[in-house]
Amino acid sequence: MPIVPSVRKLRRSGFNMVELLTVLAIVVALAALLLPAVQQARESGRRAQCRNNLLQVGLALQNYQMAHRVLPPGSVNTNRPIESSEDPDEYHLGWIAQILPFLEQANTFHHIDFDKSAYAIENQSVRHHTIDVLNCPSQSQRRTNTTVGYSSYSGVHNDYETPINVNQNGVLFLNSSIRLDHVSDGCSSTLFVMEALPVDAIELGWISGTRATLRNGVIWIQSPGAPHSYAPHLQQMPGTSVPGDVGGPSSMHQGGFHVGVGDGSVRFLHAGISPKLLRNLCHRADGEMLDDF
Repeated sequence: MPIVPSVRKLRRSGFNMVELLTVLAIVVALAALLLPAVQQARESGRRAQCRNNLLQVGLALQNYQMAHRVLPPGSVNTNRPIESSEDPDEYHLGWIAQILPFLEQANTFHHIDFDKSAYAIENQSVRHHTIDVLNCPSQSQRRTNTTVGYSSYSGVHNDYETPINVNQNGVLFLNSSIRLDHVSDGCSSTLFVMEALPVDAIELGWISGTRATLRNGVIWIQSPGAPHSYAPHLQQMPGTSVPGDVGGPSSMHQGGFHVGVGDGSVRFLHAGISPKLLRNLCHRADGEMLDDF
């Protein structure tokens, strides 16, 4: 009699509802754990790009100085002090316009009519032009509706809060022509450029030698409701009544801001830097011995 093979009953495999919900909960938990790490990695990349941008700006300033034997004027204007507002009757061409050929932006430079104001119709198209090397990626993430090209980097015009004027203590101020031998504190102890959030001065753009591209060594405070965004805390020189209207460094980076030092290096200064040390770094010739920074 032939042997009939036994028929095995196959069990259907699959997830029931409880198992499915458990798997989904695990996936969500893992995603929540990974998201901060991904965001941190992205910000680290943006911070590195910002540092590289500032290195290029610093190198352009060095090359301008080698070509002309002086640093560019922070702003050029007949009237003083500089008002950080658009006025076609004011010239206001700033230091960034002067260093464009050394930023691989010769074409942009040649589109500027240097016989006209920074705000003249003849300079409107170039004023609206975006220059990537001037934009910190962390700031660019939050600035999508800009009407003019802006700069995330500002030259140092003075060590304390005061309107932009002539004969100031920084290296880039109104009608300045600073030689390296004027920086008696030494280039390695003097800040040339700092990160600065554009705030309202963004509308004046990188072409303008105003608060849009010039700042000073005031202390800074954290903006309410913005964990990594800082705004200037306007600190006037003791004993003066000059209103603070320019401001100091600021950034969208967690914990501090980048600065371009006169020797061509880029440093990241902690948000809690001593106000006195920041002022010393912004003064080209105060003769004081500095702590490490």
